[in-house]
Amino acid sequence: MTTKGLNMNKSKNKNWMWLTSLPLLALPGAASSQADTSTNGRVLEEVIVTVERRQQSLQDFEGTAVAFSGDQLKILGIQSLTDLSEQTPGVEISNKQGNVEVWIRGIGSSNNTELGDPAAATHLDGVYIPRPAGIGSVFFDIERVEVNVGPQGTLRGRNATAGSVNIVSWEPGLGVLDGTVEFEAGNYDQRMATGMINVPIGDTAAVRLAAYSLDHDSYYNDVGPLELGTAEAADNQGYRAQFLWQPNDNLRVLLAADYVSEEGTGYTGTNFANSLGNGIDPDDIEDPRDVVARGFEPVQDTEHWGVRLKVNYDLGFGEIEYLTSYRDLVYDYSAATPLAPDYPGVFSTLEPLNESLDNWSRFQFITDSESTIHELRFKSPDGERLYYTVGAFYFKEDQKAFLASAGDRGGFFQGAEFNQPDTDAESYSVYGDFTYELTPRSRLTSGLRFTHDEKSRVGVNARYAFALGGFDTNTGNPFGCCMGARVGTEGFEFAGFDRTVYDPDVDGSGEVSSQEFIDFYLDGISRFGERDTLDDIIANGALEGGAANPAACTDTDSTDSLICLEDGTHSFAVPISPDNSITQQDGSMSESFVDWRVRYGYDLSDDILLYGLVATGHKSGGFNDTFKDPEVGTNISPTYDTEKVTMYELGWKTEFDIGSVPARLNGSAFYYDYTDQVFTSILSVEQAIEFNSGQAADPADATPGALVVSFSFNAADSEIYGMQWDGQFQFPYNINLNWTALWLEAEIKDAEDIQDFRFQADVSPDEAVFRPISGNRLPHTPRYQFNAALSQFIATDWGSFDYVLSMGWRDDQFLTIFNSKDFMFPDDPRMRLDDRVEAYWTFDAGVGFTTKNEKLRLEAFVNNIEDEVATAAVIITQFDNTRFFTRPRTYGARLKYFF
Repeated sequence: MTTKGLNMNKSKNKNWMWLTSLPLLALPGAASSQADTSTNGRVLEEVIVTVERRQQSLQDFEGTAVAFSGDQLKILGIQSLTDLSEQTPGVEISNKQGNVEVWIRGIGSSNNTELGDPAAATHLDGVYIPRPAGIGSVFFDIERVEVNVGPQGTLRGRNATAGSVNIVSWEPGLGVLDGTVEFEAGNYDQRMATGMINVPIGDTAAVRLAAYSLDHDSYYNDVGPLELGTAEAADNQGYRAQFLWQPNDNLRVLLAADYVSEEGTGYTGTNFANSLGNGIDPDDIEDPRDVVARGFEPVQDTEHWGVRLKVNYDLGFGEIEYLTSYRDLVYDYSAATPLAPDYPGVFSTLEPLNESLDNWSRFQFITDSESTIHELRFKSPDGERLYYTVGAFYFKEDQKAFLASAGDRGGFFQGAEFNQPDTDAESYSVYGDFTYELTPRSRLTSGLRFTHDEKSRVGVNARYAFALGGFDTNTGNPFGCCMGARVGTEGFEFAGFDRTVYDPDVDGSGEVSSQEFIDFYLDGISRFGERDTLDDIIANGALEGGAANPAACTDTDSTDSLICLEDGTHSFAVPISPDNSITQQDGSMSESFVDWRVRYGYDLSDDILLYGLVATGHKSGGFNDTFKDPEVGTNISPTYDTEKVTMYELGWKTEFDIGSVPARLNGSAFYYDYTDQVFTSILSVEQAIEFNSGQAADPADATPGALVVSFSFNAADSEIYGMQWDGQFQFPYNINLNWTALWLEAEIKDAEDIQDFRFQADVSPDEAVFRPISGNRLPHTPRYQFNAALSQFIATDWGSFDYVLSMGWRDDQFLTIFNSKDFMFPDDPRMRLDDRVEAYWTFDAGVGFTTKNEKLRLEAFVNNIEDEVATAAVIITQFDNTRFFTRPRTYGARLKYFF
């Protein structure tokens, strides 16, 4: 039996071959392929994939999937998972502050907290990745990337209602000693180096080692006077080691380990709230990555590593496979978001400018995830009339999650903290998938999977608000002087998981006193900053009810220390609503569900396949933040139910000749019934209590300083339908054309009113009310999408040339469920609420030359030729319209040596 690694190494010098099947948003195309000879001598490549957990031709797959080879992605300058958005109709992948969100045909999830799970399952070499942060840097020495479209509830399982993404790395090859080294240089001072070596150990074993390094400057530019480093600079490394042992034809053991480090400046996005609030049209902003930065340079520190063991044994009547894996992710990100993009008059809106630039309000995310997987599968032999896969799957994840903010120069908000040191998830399932050949030309497939999911969490949520000030003898007002305080400046550190107190009610009285509130806040700070004043205010100030020093407080210089701390002067730190601002967390959920699929396939001829498919997928329900219900006197964690998607699909796949031109034309029509869709609102605790009890939540109940929570609930049923086509033409002179087109409708059909979380209840109570969303379009669903790629291979006496030109078009789309609606001013909507992405084109190109001895290859690429700035994700809140973008135009050249 030839291994994948051996097959790759034997054909490694024929890099031009992939150009004949370049998919680039079309269904054909992958890393491993075989020739299907046409009558005129030219061929359409047969693409081999493992979308159904066994090898098969993509043209024989009765469903919709997309596959890209690693070389295909590389020659167009594609660096990570998020870049696939521009290459695959129906797939939207974005990086939102380090969280990778995958949306497939409008189904996805933006709940990136420890309570949330993705709706599209990401896999690395078959291993489920629950938190895909840092996964972009595994894009080295990979064979292919497969995207399964539609719910994959039976074979792929957990949280695959949208589909699944599987990144497949090259495995070791037996009996082969070879390797590659590669260097790349490009704009933004990009430097990339990769290397691979495959070493045989006797005839039955082999080791494959691969390494990767990528550095580039920020895609942002600070146009302000501070000239700070800004987001999206990269300093990434990756390593992978694999050992294959195959002592005979029956046993195959693969042990692998990988490590990824990402230490750049992360993803802050650009906050448009300032510019939009001042009447600036986003289209008038020349480059939204030109920003006015403040505070400090963002700092990202991500480490993601794992080990896996896969054992295959051929029993003669079938093959048994055992897969186990352990993965560890630590994602740590600290940043101060830029003040605004660069636009005419921006600095006048930031006055006093020095004070705005010296605002160190900051946030920090920490995700610490440890996950373990065990999967046992039995697969019957191929070629039998009945062939099947049965298996059992177990998943466990232990998480720590921390999110905190510090509000510098604030008079009534000094920060928030969500500290969850123990979040556990556990899932197990059993499944079976059976295909029976009814006749030599027809097949019936049925699959069933039972899943049980559990999740629990303990921790604390807190919002810190102090009324701060100094005594003003001129007015007699104890808070009349110098409102505000400094916190978060140079040297500031949150305690994070080193916090020692999680219950602020230390004396057990049932209420949190002002002193307990302040003590709890201080326990969450590891170190105050060099120019912080809040610590001095707390140390020297009077608590609520304390005596005020009547000495004059005359220092009103608000550009330095915003609080009077002269000798003999008291400042005030009065906690606001201490008992309602800190809530311990203790939530859990447990539920089970069944997924199934039924499919019928019929070969109308040797070159025409027809199929019909019904498949389901579930995404587990969950629980909300814990809060105290005063009517029952106990803490509650309201739950929400499991989402369900049922997909109906009819499709065909055909190959034929148009004259002397081999051609391929595939198509499908689909309909999704999407029920119990979960939406999330931002509510005060008081509002959440009302909503949970079935009342209309009153924004007036959101008192200043009260805890604001993320509240998820089953709000809507939606429907998604459309058609997808793809085709390929193999013209003379080795010219190949691929294309894909998608028509997609996605509408919220029946929904409860949802709180307009673009407004904060304690700031805009008249607008933070529940609004209708029925009839709105689902986010991330351009109605029309199109991609095409033209490629050619040219042989010469010195070697071979190849090139590819690709193009893509995306129709208008929305990025939130509110579809840019302004309920208060429907005829003149405020631009701050704008979440619309206008239609846009993308163009990419790559060219390569391989020497005749096939030892050296030179490539050049341009990605995003027209430098299109497209918004990939958006966060809209009371004070934010923060947008995250696709990559700008990048170009470069690389040299690869084979040995």
